Amino acid sequence: MEVLSRDATSTERSKHRTKLNVLFALIGIGYLFPFSALTQPVDYWTMLFPDFNIEFYITCVFLVANFVALGLVVSLGSTDMSSYPRRIVSGFAGQFLVLVFVPTVYYASVTETGPRRTYPAHALEALQFGVGLSGLIGSTYRVLTKLAFPIDAVVASSALYFYTGAVTICVCVAAYFVLMRLTRQGECDATCYRAPPSGLSEPNRWTMLRKSFRQQLLVMLMYFTTLCLWPPLITEMKSFNCPDLQASGWWPQILLTVFSVVDCVGRLLVPWRCCLTKDSIWKPVFLRMLLIPCIVMTVRQVWFTHDAWSVMFVVLLGLSNGYIGTLTIQFVNESVDSSERAIASSFTGFFLISGLMVGSAVGLVYIHFTHA
Repeated sequence: MEVLSRDATSTERSKHRTKLNVLFALIGIGYLFPFSALTQPVDYWTMLFPDFNIEFYITCVFLVANFVALGLVVSLGSTDMSSYPRRIVSGFAGQFLVLVFVPTVYYASVTETGPRRTYPAHALEALQFGVGLSGLIGSTYRVLTKLAFPIDAVVASSALYFYTGAVTICVCVAAYFVLMRLTRQGECDATCYRAPPSGLSEPNRWTMLRKSFRQQLLVMLMYFTTLCLWPPLITEMKSFNCPDLQASGWWPQILLTVFSVVDCVGRLLVPWRCCLTKDSIWKPVFLRMLLIPCIVMTVRQVWFTHDAWSVMFVVLLGLSNGYIGTLTIQFVNESVDSSERAIASSFTGFFLISGLMVGSAVGLVYIHFTHA
Protein backbone atom coordinates (compact mmCIF):
# COMPACT_ATOMS: atom_id res chain seq x y z
CA MET A 1 0.00 0.00 0.00
CA GLU A 2 1.42 3.37 -1.01
CA VAL A 3 1.73 6.23 1.46
CA LEU A 4 0.05 9.58 0.87
CA SER A 5 2.68 12.24 0.31
CA ARG A 6 3.39 14.65 3.15
CA ASP A 7 3.13 17.43 0.56
CA ALA A 8 -0.52 16.63 -0.15
CA THR A 9 -2.87 19.58 0.17
CA SER A 10 -5.48 19.85 2.91
CA THR A 11 -8.19 19.21 0.31
CA GLU A 12 -6.50 15.98 -0.78
CA ARG A 13 -6.13 14.87 2.83
CA SER A 14 -9.78 15.65 3.54
CA LYS A 15 -10.92 13.63 0.51
CA HIS A 16 -8.63 10.80 1.55
CA ARG A 17 -10.05 10.82 5.08
CA THR A 18 -13.63 10.73 3.78
CA LYS A 19 -12.89 7.87 1.40
CA LEU A 20 -11.12 5.92 4.14
CA ASN A 21 -14.07 6.36 6.49
CA VAL A 22 -16.58 5.24 3.85
CA LEU A 23 -14.56 2.12 3.05
CA PHE A 24 -14.19 1.21 6.72
CA ALA A 25 -17.92 1.75 7.25
CA LEU A 26 -18.67 -0.64 4.38
CA ILE A 27 -16.35 -3.26 5.84
CA GLY A 28 -18.03 -2.77 9.23
CA ILE A 29 -21.39 -3.36 7.55
CA GLY A 30 -20.10 -6.61 6.11
CA TYR A 31 -18.81 -7.78 9.48
CA LEU A 32 -22.20 -8.03 11.18
CA PHE A 33 -24.65 -7.82 8.27
CA PRO A 34 -25.06 -11.61 7.80
CA PHE A 35 -26.10 -12.00 11.43
CA SER A 36 -28.51 -9.07 11.14
CA ALA A 37 -29.85 -10.49 7.89
CA LEU A 38 -30.55 -13.87 9.45
CA THR A 39 -32.42 -12.37 12.41
CA GLN A 40 -34.59 -9.81 10.57
CA PRO A 41 -37.17 -11.95 8.66
CA VAL A 42 -39.16 -12.93 11.75
CA ASP A 43 -42.28 -13.81 9.73
CA TYR A 44 -40.29 -16.14 7.46
CA TRP A 45 -38.81 -18.10 10.38
CA THR A 46 -42.20 -18.21 12.10
CA MET A 47 -43.75 -19.70 8.97
CA LEU A 48 -41.07 -22.41 8.76
CA PHE A 49 -40.89 -23.09 12.51
CA PRO A 50 -44.27 -22.16 14.02
CA ASP A 51 -43.76 -24.09 17.26
CA PHE A 52 -40.65 -22.33 18.57
CA ASN A 53 -38.46 -19.27 18.09
CA ILE A 54 -35.64 -20.38 15.77
CA GLU A 55 -33.80 -17.07 16.31
CA PHE A 56 -32.43 -18.31 19.63
CA TYR A 57 -30.75 -21.21 17.83
CA ILE A 58 -29.52 -19.03 14.95
CA THR A 59 -27.96 -16.62 17.44
CA CYS A 60 -26.25 -19.35 19.47
CA VAL A 61 -24.85 -21.27 16.50
CA PHE A 62 -23.60 -18.10 14.78
CA LEU A 63 -21.86 -16.79 17.90
CA VAL A 64 -20.37 -20.11 19.02
CA ALA A 65 -18.76 -20.46 15.59
CA ASN A 66 -17.48 -16.87 15.86
CA PHE A 67 -16.13 -17.55 19.34
CA VAL A 68 -14.17 -20.64 18.27
CA ALA A 69 -12.75 -18.99 15.14
CA LEU A 70 -11.78 -15.77 16.89
CA GLY A 71 -10.28 -17.67 19.82
CA LEU A 72 -7.97 -19.50 17.42
CA VAL A 73 -7.00 -16.23 15.70
CA VAL A 74 -6.27 -14.45 18.99
CA SER A 75 -4.22 -17.33 20.41
CA LEU A 76 -2.45 -18.63 17.33
CA GLY A 77 -3.06 -16.19 14.50
CA SER A 78 -0.28 -14.46 12.63
CA THR A 79 0.15 -10.68 12.86
CA ASP A 80 1.52 -10.62 9.31
CA MET A 81 -0.66 -8.23 7.27
CA SER A 82 -0.13 -10.34 4.14
CA SER A 83 -2.53 -12.89 5.62
CA TYR A 84 -5.37 -10.37 6.06
CA PRO A 85 -6.78 -10.49 2.50
CA ARG A 86 -7.08 -14.28 2.64
CA ARG A 87 -8.86 -14.16 6.02
CA ILE A 88 -11.22 -11.30 5.23
CA VAL A 89 -12.20 -12.32 1.70
CA SER A 90 -12.76 -15.95 2.70
CA GLY A 91 -14.95 -14.76 5.57
CA PHE A 92 -17.02 -12.56 3.27
CA ALA A 93 -17.28 -15.43 0.78
CA GLY A 94 -18.71 -17.70 3.46
CA GLN A 95 -21.25 -15.05 4.42
CA PHE A 96 -22.28 -14.61 0.79
CA LEU A 97 -22.84 -18.35 0.38
CA VAL A 98 -24.97 -18.51 3.54
CA LEU A 99 -27.25 -15.67 2.44
CA VAL A 100 -27.71 -17.27 -0.99
CA PHE A 101 -28.14 -20.74 0.54
CA VAL A 102 -31.03 -19.93 2.92
CA PRO A 103 -33.71 -19.08 0.32
CA THR A 104 -32.29 -21.41 -2.34
CA VAL A 105 -32.46 -24.49 -0.12
CA TYR A 106 -36.11 -23.71 0.63
CA TYR A 107 -36.97 -23.61 -3.07
CA ALA A 108 -34.94 -26.76 -3.64
CA SER A 109 -36.77 -28.61 -0.89
CA VAL A 110 -40.28 -27.61 -1.95
CA THR A 111 -39.60 -28.50 -5.60
CA GLU A 112 -37.68 -31.67 -4.65
CA THR A 113 -34.74 -30.69 -6.89
CA GLY A 114 -32.61 -30.96 -4.01
CA PRO A 115 -7.45 -5.13 9.53
CA ARG A 116 -7.77 -2.32 11.47
CA ARG A 117 -4.68 -1.90 13.67
CA THR A 118 -2.70 0.36 11.28
CA TYR A 119 -5.36 3.00 10.73
CA PRO A 120 -6.23 6.19 12.65
CA ALA A 121 -9.03 6.54 15.18
CA HIS A 122 -11.49 8.16 12.78
CA ALA A 123 -11.28 5.09 10.51
CA LEU A 124 -11.96 2.76 13.43
CA GLU A 125 -14.91 4.93 14.49
CA ALA A 126 -16.26 4.58 10.95
CA LEU A 127 -15.80 0.80 11.23
CA GLN A 128 -17.83 0.76 14.46
CA PHE A 129 -20.52 2.90 12.85
CA GLY A 130 -20.66 0.47 9.92
CA VAL A 131 -21.18 -2.43 12.32
CA GLY A 132 -24.20 -0.63 13.77
CA LEU A 133 -25.41 0.45 10.35
CA SER A 134 -25.54 -3.18 9.23
CA GLY A 135 -28.54 -3.77 11.47
CA LEU A 136 -30.34 -0.72 10.10
CA ILE A 137 -29.66 -1.81 6.53
CA GLY A 138 -30.99 -5.28 7.30
CA SER A 139 -34.13 -3.78 8.85
CA THR A 140 -34.63 -1.46 5.88
CA TYR A 141 -34.23 -4.32 3.41
CA ARG A 142 -36.81 -6.37 5.28
CA VAL A 143 -39.32 -3.53 5.52
CA LEU A 144 -39.00 -2.78 1.79
CA THR A 145 -39.27 -6.42 0.73
CA LYS A 146 -42.36 -6.90 2.92
CA LEU A 147 -43.95 -3.81 1.37
CA ALA A 148 -43.13 -5.00 -2.16
CA PHE A 149 -45.17 -8.21 -1.85
CA PRO A 150 -48.65 -9.15 -0.61
CA ILE A 151 -48.82 -9.95 3.09
CA ASP A 152 -49.10 -13.71 2.43
CA ALA A 153 -46.10 -13.83 0.05
CA VAL A 154 -43.63 -14.45 2.87
CA VAL A 155 -41.37 -16.82 0.93
CA ALA A 156 -41.02 -14.57 -2.11
CA SER A 157 -40.30 -11.46 -0.06
CA SER A 158 -37.80 -13.36 2.10
CA ALA A 159 -35.99 -14.75 -0.96
CA LEU A 160 -35.59 -11.23 -2.38
CA TYR A 161 -34.38 -10.10 1.03
CA PHE A 162 -31.67 -12.78 1.30
CA TYR A 163 -30.46 -12.33 -2.28
CA THR A 164 -30.25 -8.57 -1.79
CA GLY A 165 -28.19 -9.24 1.32
CA ALA A 166 -25.82 -11.42 -0.70
CA VAL A 167 -25.28 -8.55 -3.14
CA THR A 168 -24.51 -6.29 -0.17
CA ILE A 169 -21.74 -8.66 0.92
CA CYS A 170 -20.24 -8.40 -2.58
CA VAL A 171 -20.14 -4.62 -2.17
CA CYS A 172 -18.30 -5.05 1.14
CA VAL A 173 -15.72 -7.33 -0.51
CA ALA A 174 -15.18 -4.71 -3.22
CA ALA A 175 -14.73 -2.05 -0.53
CA TYR A 176 -11.99 -4.12 1.09
CA PHE A 177 -10.02 -4.42 -2.15
CA VAL A 178 -10.38 -0.69 -2.78
CA LEU A 179 -9.08 -0.07 0.75
CA MET A 180 -6.03 -2.25 0.09
CA ARG A 181 -5.18 -0.14 -2.97
CA LEU A 182 -5.85 3.15 -1.23
CA THR A 183 -2.82 5.28 -0.44
CA ARG A 184 -2.33 5.67 3.28
CA GLN A 185 -1.79 9.09 4.79
CA GLY A 186 1.83 9.58 5.78
CA GLU A 187 1.13 11.58 8.90
CA CYS A 188 -0.38 9.48 11.66
CA ASP A 189 -1.94 10.81 14.83
CA ALA A 190 -1.46 9.50 18.34
CA THR A 191 -4.27 7.00 17.96
CA CYS A 192 -2.51 4.98 15.27
CA TYR A 193 -0.68 1.78 15.91
CA ARG A 194 3.09 2.19 15.84
CA ALA A 195 5.35 -0.79 15.36
CA PRO A 196 8.13 -1.13 17.94
CA PRO A 197 11.58 0.14 16.95
CA SER A 198 13.80 -2.17 14.97
CA GLY A 199 15.31 -4.87 17.14
CA LEU A 200 12.47 -4.87 19.66
CA SER A 201 9.84 -7.58 19.71
CA GLU A 202 6.09 -7.11 19.73
CA PRO A 203 4.54 -6.69 23.21
CA ASN A 204 3.65 -9.94 24.93
CA ARG A 205 -0.06 -10.48 24.35
CA TRP A 206 -0.73 -12.04 27.75
CA THR A 207 1.04 -9.22 29.61
CA MET A 208 -1.04 -6.73 27.65
CA LEU A 209 -4.22 -8.66 28.48
CA ARG A 210 -3.54 -8.29 32.20
CA LYS A 211 -3.28 -4.52 31.76
CA SER A 212 -6.64 -4.21 29.99
CA PHE A 213 -8.49 -7.11 31.60
CA ARG A 214 -10.93 -4.94 33.58
CA GLN A 215 -11.95 -3.00 30.48
CA GLN A 216 -12.23 -6.21 28.46
CA LEU A 217 -14.62 -7.65 31.05
CA LEU A 218 -16.81 -4.55 30.72
CA VAL A 219 -16.94 -5.10 26.95
CA MET A 220 -18.00 -8.69 27.57
CA LEU A 221 -20.68 -7.68 30.11
CA MET A 222 -21.96 -4.94 27.82
CA TYR A 223 -22.65 -7.30 24.94
CA PHE A 224 -23.80 -10.10 27.24
CA THR A 225 -26.69 -7.84 28.24
CA THR A 226 -27.48 -7.03 24.61
CA LEU A 227 -27.65 -10.64 23.43
CA CYS A 228 -29.70 -11.74 26.43
CA LEU A 229 -32.46 -9.63 24.91
CA TRP A 230 -31.75 -8.91 21.23
CA PRO A 231 -32.93 -10.17 18.85
CA PRO A 232 -34.88 -13.19 20.21
CA LEU A 233 -36.62 -11.66 23.24
CA ILE A 234 -37.34 -8.46 21.31
CA THR A 235 -39.20 -10.54 18.72
CA GLU A 236 -41.07 -12.31 21.54
CA MET A 237 -42.61 -9.03 22.74
CA LYS A 238 -46.29 -8.92 21.80
CA SER A 239 -48.24 -5.85 20.78
CA PHE A 240 -50.79 -5.05 23.49
CA ASN A 241 -52.52 -2.21 21.65
CA CYS A 242 -52.27 -3.11 17.94
CA PRO A 243 -53.33 -6.75 17.38
CA ASP A 244 -53.33 -6.27 13.60
CA LEU A 245 -49.61 -5.46 13.65
CA GLN A 246 -49.00 -8.59 15.69
CA ALA A 247 -51.05 -10.81 13.38
CA SER A 248 -49.35 -9.49 10.23
CA GLY A 249 -45.83 -9.91 11.62
CA TRP A 250 -45.09 -6.20 11.48
CA TRP A 251 -44.77 -5.58 15.22
CA PRO A 252 -41.50 -7.51 15.80
CA GLN A 253 -40.14 -5.99 12.59
CA ILE A 254 -40.94 -2.51 13.89
CA LEU A 255 -39.15 -3.21 17.17
CA LEU A 256 -36.07 -4.57 15.37
CA THR A 257 -36.02 -1.49 13.14
CA VAL A 258 -36.32 0.84 16.13
CA PHE A 259 -33.37 -0.92 17.76
CA SER A 260 -31.26 -0.56 14.61
CA VAL A 261 -32.06 3.14 14.19
CA VAL A 262 -31.27 4.17 17.77
CA ASP A 263 -28.16 1.95 17.79
CA CYS A 264 -26.80 4.01 14.88
CA VAL A 265 -27.79 7.24 16.65
CA GLY A 266 -25.89 6.10 19.74
CA ARG A 267 -22.74 5.47 17.69
CA LEU A 268 -22.98 8.96 16.21
CA LEU A 269 -23.06 10.44 19.73
CA VAL A 270 -19.78 8.80 20.79
CA PRO A 271 -17.65 11.99 20.32
CA TRP A 272 -19.61 13.47 23.25
CA ARG A 273 -18.54 11.39 26.22
CA CYS A 274 -20.71 13.11 28.85
CA CYS A 275 -17.97 12.96 31.51
CA LEU A 276 -17.60 9.19 31.09
CA THR A 277 -14.06 7.82 31.44
CA LYS A 278 -12.45 4.40 31.50
CA ASP A 279 -12.77 4.53 35.30
CA SER A 280 -16.49 5.39 35.34
CA ILE A 281 -17.85 3.53 32.29
CA TRP A 282 -18.70 0.54 34.51
CA LYS A 283 -21.65 2.44 36.01
CA PRO A 284 -23.84 2.65 32.87
CA VAL A 285 -22.72 -0.86 31.85
CA PHE A 286 -24.12 -2.30 35.08
CA LEU A 287 -27.13 0.04 35.08
CA ARG A 288 -28.34 -1.15 31.67
CA MET A 289 -28.58 -4.69 33.05
CA LEU A 290 -31.85 -3.54 34.63
CA LEU A 291 -33.31 -3.80 31.13
CA ILE A 292 -33.12 -7.61 31.39
CA PRO A 293 -35.91 -7.98 34.00
CA CYS A 294 -37.89 -5.16 32.40
CA ILE A 295 -37.99 -6.80 28.97
CA VAL A 296 -38.55 -10.26 30.45
CA MET A 297 -41.58 -8.92 32.32
CA THR A 298 -42.84 -7.34 29.11
CA VAL A 299 -42.53 -10.68 27.30
CA ARG A 300 -44.29 -12.42 30.19
CA GLN A 301 -46.97 -9.69 30.14
CA VAL A 302 -46.32 -8.63 33.73
CA TRP A 303 -46.71 -4.96 34.71
CA PHE A 304 -45.44 -3.43 31.45
CA THR A 305 -48.50 -4.22 29.35
CA HIS A 306 -48.54 -1.28 26.97
CA ASP A 307 -46.74 -0.86 23.64
CA ALA A 308 -45.16 2.38 24.86
CA TRP A 309 -43.18 0.39 27.43
CA SER A 310 -41.98 -2.03 24.76
CA VAL A 311 -40.80 0.77 22.49
CA MET A 312 -39.11 2.62 25.37
CA PHE A 313 -37.18 -0.46 26.52
CA VAL A 314 -36.06 -1.21 22.96
CA VAL A 315 -34.95 2.41 22.49
CA LEU A 316 -32.92 2.31 25.71
CA LEU A 317 -31.38 -1.03 24.77
CA GLY A 318 -30.41 0.06 21.26
CA LEU A 319 -29.20 3.55 22.20
CA SER A 320 -27.01 2.24 25.01
CA ASN A 321 -25.70 -0.55 22.79
CA GLY A 322 -24.48 1.95 20.22
CA TYR A 323 -23.20 4.61 22.61
CA ILE A 324 -21.96 2.77 25.71
CA GLY A 325 -20.86 -0.25 23.69
CA THR A 326 -18.62 1.81 21.41
CA LEU A 327 -17.18 3.76 24.35
CA THR A 328 -16.24 0.57 26.23
CA ILE A 329 -14.29 -0.59 23.17
CA GLN A 330 -12.52 2.76 22.83
CA PHE A 331 -11.58 2.77 26.51
CA VAL A 332 -9.78 -0.56 26.04
CA ASN A 333 -7.36 1.16 23.67
CA GLU A 334 -6.91 4.02 26.12
CA SER A 335 -5.91 1.62 28.88
CA VAL A 336 -2.83 0.34 27.00
CA ASP A 337 0.18 1.88 25.26
CA SER A 338 0.00 2.76 21.57
CA SER A 339 2.34 -0.12 20.70
CA GLU A 340 -0.04 -2.56 22.40
CA ARG A 341 -3.28 -1.45 20.75
CA ALA A 342 -3.07 -3.91 17.86
CA ILE A 343 -3.06 -6.89 20.21
CA ALA A 344 -5.60 -5.24 22.52
CA SER A 345 -8.02 -4.92 19.60
CA SER A 346 -7.85 -8.64 18.87
CA PHE A 347 -8.60 -9.46 22.51
CA THR A 348 -11.45 -6.95 22.49
CA GLY A 349 -13.04 -8.81 19.60
CA PHE A 350 -12.67 -12.07 21.51
CA PHE A 351 -14.28 -10.70 24.70
CA LEU A 352 -17.03 -9.04 22.69
CA ILE A 353 -17.93 -12.32 20.97
CA SER A 354 -17.67 -14.12 24.33
CA GLY A 355 -20.26 -11.76 25.81
CA LEU A 356 -22.53 -12.21 22.82
CA MET A 357 -22.22 -15.99 22.98
CA VAL A 358 -22.91 -16.25 26.73
CA GLY A 359 -25.81 -13.80 26.42
CA SER A 360 -27.39 -15.79 23.61
CA ALA A 361 -26.96 -19.00 25.62
CA VAL A 362 -28.75 -17.44 28.60
CA GLY A 363 -31.57 -16.38 26.28
CA LEU A 364 -31.81 -19.92 24.93
CA VAL A 365 -32.02 -21.38 28.45
CA TYR A 366 -34.72 -18.85 29.31
CA ILE A 367 -36.83 -19.76 26.30
CA HIS A 368 -36.55 -23.48 27.08
CA PHE A 369 -37.87 -22.94 30.60
CA THR A 370 -40.67 -20.57 29.61
CA HIS A 371 -41.83 -22.59 26.58
CA ALA A 372 -41.54 -26.03 28.16
